[in-house]
Amino acid sequence: MSAGNSYSRYRTGYPQSPPGQRTNRLVVVGLALLLLLVVVLLWLYLYLKSLEKPYVELKGYRVATMQSFSSFLRRGSNRARVAELTRFLEREGVDNVTAVQNLLRQGTDWLDIDEPPFAIPPSDQWRNIVATLAVLRDEVEPMIGGVDVVSAYRTDNYNRKSGGASRSKHRDFCGLDLVPKSNISRKELIEELRSLHRRLGPKSNLGLGIYHDVRFHIDTCGYRTW
Repeated sequence: MSAGNSYSRYRTGYPQSPPGQRTNRLVVVGLALLLLLVVVLLWLYLYLKSLEKPYVELKGYRVATMQSFSSFLRRGSNRARVAELTRFLEREGVDNVTAVQNLLRQGTDWLDIDEPPFAIPPSDQWRNIVATLAVLRDEVEPMIGGVDVVSAYRTDNYNRKSGGASRSKHRDFCGLDLVPKSNISRKELIEELRSLHRRLGPKSNLGLGIYHDVRFHIDTCGYRTW
């Protein structure tokens, strides 16, 4: 058999594609590679996002992110219970004082003690926070400006592991730990808060605690100061 015939059979078995078809195949391959690159970059972005810190800092204190709260809502009946608490606060006229998720922040050291950053208080304790929120809205913020909540309700387990007082009002959903949003000095903050405490007097049942830096505590479950 001649070499020419062999070459002819090869050309018949593997015909050359017309130029237009070769161009189309290159376009398809290019698009497929581009799609693959997009998928890889998207996966890398999501992976890096998962490695981000699960907290933001408020005046140097760590509070859990909204992403963490969204994850919390997806567990069990948490979403329904939080919705019920929100409706309760609306009925009491204190739903606009601070976002409901802020009232579920257990504290700023949850990572150190390996505890959940959020917890929902029992419904029989919900009324305890109403007067505290009213004092915050009507007395505290008009005097020192807006504040951020860094700790509100705490479970017994969280309170114990964080070194909280055995009779902490956080356990009863009555106390709030706060930091001012403004750059008020510690000295001015202390003067304003102590003046407020004296002015409101025992009838307010206001508990006031001042910690280091500009973190402070208020509750309406016992007139006292520390």
